[in-house]
Amino acid sequence: MPVHRANPATDRVGAYNRLSASQANTYNACPRLWYYQRVYRFKMPQIPVLFVGRAVEEALCRVLRDSPSLVVGTAPADVLGPSPYTEDGLPVPRDEASWPAHALMPLFPHERPDSLESLEAWALERCAVHLPPSLERAKEAWQNDERRAGDWDEVDPEACLAMVKAGLRFHLAEVERCFVNGGGPFLASWRLGERLAHPSPDGFPSEPFTSRHPLAIDGNVTWFEAWELARPWFVDPDAPGFTMNAIHPEHWFQGEYDLVYRWSGKTVIVDIKASLGANDRSGDYVVQMRDYAMLWYVTHGRNETVDGLEIWYLKHPSIKHVEVPTTDELLAIEAELETMWQRLRASTPSLEACPPQPAPMRGFGPGGVATEPPEQTRCSVCDWKAICPGGNGPESVSLPAMYQLPGSLQSMSIEAIGPLNPRITVRGELFSVGRASGNRPQTMTLHQGPHVAQIQVVATNDSDGSPTVTVEPVKGQAVLVRDAVFTVNWKGEIVLKIDPMARVEADHGPHPPSSSLFDVPAKHNIGGMVIYTYEKSGVGKTGKRWSRKGMMIMDSTGATKVEGWADDWNPQYDLVEVGDVVVLANVGLDAWASEVRADYTRNSTLQIVERVERSTA
Repeated sequence: MPVHRANPATDRVGAYNRLSASQANTYNACPRLWYYQRVYRFKMPQIPVLFVGRAVEEALCRVLRDSPSLVVGTAPADVLGPSPYTEDGLPVPRDEASWPAHALMPLFPHERPDSLESLEAWALERCAVHLPPSLERAKEAWQNDERRAGDWDEVDPEACLAMVKAGLRFHLAEVERCFVNGGGPFLASWRLGERLAHPSPDGFPSEPFTSRHPLAIDGNVTWFEAWELARPWFVDPDAPGFTMNAIHPEHWFQGEYDLVYRWSGKTVIVDIKASLGANDRSGDYVVQMRDYAMLWYVTHGRNETVDGLEIWYLKHPSIKHVEVPTTDELLAIEAELETMWQRLRASTPSLEACPPQPAPMRGFGPGGVATEPPEQTRCSVCDWKAICPGGNGPESVSLPAMYQLPGSLQSMSIEAIGPLNPRITVRGELFSVGRASGNRPQTMTLHQGPHVAQIQVVATNDSDGSPTVTVEPVKGQAVLVRDAVFTVNWKGEIVLKIDPMARVEADHGPHPPSSSLFDVPAKHNIGGMVIYTYEKSGVGKTGKRWSRKGMMIMDSTGATKVEGWADDWNPQYDLVEVGDVVVLANVGLDAWASEVRADYTRNSTLQIVERVERSTA
């Protein structure tokens, strides 16, 4: 099965603390790079090519999802509507929802492709239909990203279409092999309507059919049947994000396969790359595929190995075959990754334990063919070289313990970023409950003696899938609000946010210990070196445009985002450059899961206290 879900009863790791192949590759490239991006959550500039790759893969998967027995080549992209899934990514049973393939009348056999050439013509038409909306969705995602960089006008739709078609032709080679082999060993069971536990997405329910497959015929296998039989498993583009992972039985590692071919009785995992493969990352892709081979092995009772590993370079285009690890090698990969998880994720290491020690760059030509390593160093192309001591940055960030803002009569103490904690556990009594759709509690009012706070439920489930509100929310109910995020809204009201790490439960006191609503300071003074600034804007539900600005800063103890409405920032914001040391006075705190950020309001102040050395060239 390509999907292996966490077991809530035994998962002691949690969704936010698993290791992945990309994390492992980042750490092996440079421990400090891993720390910046995974612990401090620095986000590299988001250039269009990163989003183009997702659009190309999405368009290819949407073509694979289509059926030449249901959809004509020129049909609109949305003719086969989205399949119904729960929030957890489980397919909704057919007796509870309408599945899109059932809404389409099968074409007559003579209307379906009857040769490889006609099947290819149909599929290429579908590529041209699906790519434009996929690119448009990718463009919108890029435009909404706070770290967007580059120019979308440089994206070449024809080059993108060529990559989708290249991937389609690779798939057609599988279809041809399926046809030549008489449909493979599952032809008879497929015609009878049997389905795998995780069938390839095709718009039909995941349960077995009650009779024959509606697209099957009798006699020798046909080309349109070979398309259905050879269809690989992939992540349905309409499924909820991050719900189609394969998770290690012990929960410390996870991955998401691009394609999994199973029609021949053998398992081949494919990774799709919308690139030439002519850079250092091609080495990471090989390691990733070996990690995926391990993941398949351990999630199948340690008695089933994959039969093939492939990397599809769509811009070249070519297929790189990765040697499948032996069983001993799979066990060694697992042990190495578990050791890495213990070092990096079981508990967070210190910055000093992740030094800027980059690995040498590797050389690859088109198609991921190994070549001589380049002369450039990894630091020379790193996004963080301006602030990292391994590049041009300082060895440490120094801030005064006390600072006096210009025009202020008093000095203020500067808090360290690392220890900042906006969470609080409080006891109280529910006074009122507001409800959202489905009778789900969204807002509640908590009374704690004379003090009042708003409880805002922003996540209905925690990281292991359990409800975040475990008590009947009625007036007069005594509750324990555990690990809520303490914020203050624009009205000055205390708001306790319930995210995946918080919970509202019945109060059986006196344990655990709790706090007064006024034990937590509402405002803080922080400072650090500027890593980057960003801006984002959009249109709200009322049609009114909004705009926000922010920055990522780092001191010697940690890093955090500081964000606020664009009009609230003072003029110093426009003078800030990467590497400057700043102080931010009177900011609030907010959080989501393990990420803590600061809120900049009209009552906050930004002050540059040390300028980075500028070039006079």
